[in-house]
Amino acid sequence: MRPRIFAVALFVVLAYGCATTAPPPAAPPEPLHGIASWYGEEFAGRTTANGEIFDPLLLTAAHRTLPFGTIVDVTNAKTHQSVRVRVNDRGPYIGNRMIDLSYAAAQKIGLIEPGTGEVDVAVVKLGNGDREPPAPLEVTIAEAPAVVTPAPSADAPVSDAPKVDFPIPAPEPIRPAPEPIVIDRVAVETQHADVITRKQVSEDGTKLTDVPVAIVPRTKAPTTLPSTTLPASRGGFVVQVGAFAVEANAKSLQSKLTTLGQRAWIDHDDLFRVRLGPFATRDQAAQARQSLEANGISAIIVAGN
Repeated sequence: MRPRIFAVALFVVLAYGCATTAPPPAAPPEPLHGIASWYGEEFAGRTTANGEIFDPLLLTAAHRTLPFGTIVDVTNAKTHQSVRVRVNDRGPYIGNRMIDLSYAAAQKIGLIEPGTGEVDVAVVKLGNGDREPPAPLEVTIAEAPAVVTPAPSADAPVSDAPKVDFPIPAPEPIRPAPEPIVIDRVAVETQHADVITRKQVSEDGTKLTDVPVAIVPRTKAPTTLPSTTLPASRGGFVVQVGAFAVEANAKSLQSKLTTLGQRAWIDHDDLFRVRLGPFATRDQAAQARQSLEANGISAIIVAGN
C-alpha cells in the first residue's frame, strides 16, 4: 500500500511542476534577406489578416510566418535606406517574394518605382500574435526586472544572516529606461508639374485620392484680384490652407475657416489659394498652422509676397 501512495504523490508533484512552468520566450529570428514588394490603394479599406483595416499610408507589412505585431527593420540592400514596420497581414504569395510593404513603407526605402527589390529584414521585437490596434503604435522594449534579495528580520538568529563578501562591490549604475519604438503616420507627397499632392484615404476607405497641398512658385508675376479679397498688408509669412482650380471650392473652404474663427482670404494667379496672415514671424505662422491641425485641417507655411 505504501509504494502505491508514494507513486501517486510523486505523480502529483511532477504534474504540478509541469503546469506552473512557463515556456521560455522565443528568441528573435536571425536577420533575413530576400525580395520585397509593396501594395497600396487597391487594397485600401480592406481587412488585413489580423483584423485591422488596411491603410497604405501606415508603416505596416505582410509576412507569411512572423507573428502579428512583430516590429522589423527593412533595409534596401541597394540604397541602404531603412524603414521600421509592424506586421499586420499575411503574404506575399507570389514567386519568391519574402515581405510585402505598405505604400508608405516602400516609398521610404525607394521601392515604389522598381516595384520590388532585395532587402534585409531584422526583427526588433516579436509580436504576441493577437489582434493589435492600428498604428500609430508605441512599443516599449523593457529589460528584465532586477532580482531583489529580502533583508533579514530583526529577530532572526545571527547564524541566518546572509554572507557578505569584502570588499563590498560598488552598486551597478542605474540604466535609463529604453526609448520607446514609435511607428507613426507619414505624409506621402508627390510633385506633378508645379503642384505637390498628398495621397489620402477616401471617406469610404476604399481608395486613395490625390489632395493638393502646395504649389511650386513660378517665375512670372502673379495676377492679383481686386484688393477686397486680399489683406491690407503683405510680406512676412502666410499659412496656405488650400489651392484650387475652381473658385467655388476655395470660397467653400474660406467659409469653413470663418466658422472656426479664422480670417482667411483668397489669392489668385493660376490657382485660387486660401490663406491666413500675413504673420510677422515664422513662429506666429506656425502657431496658426497648429490651430488648424488641431481641427483636422492641413496647411503649409510660405513666405509672403
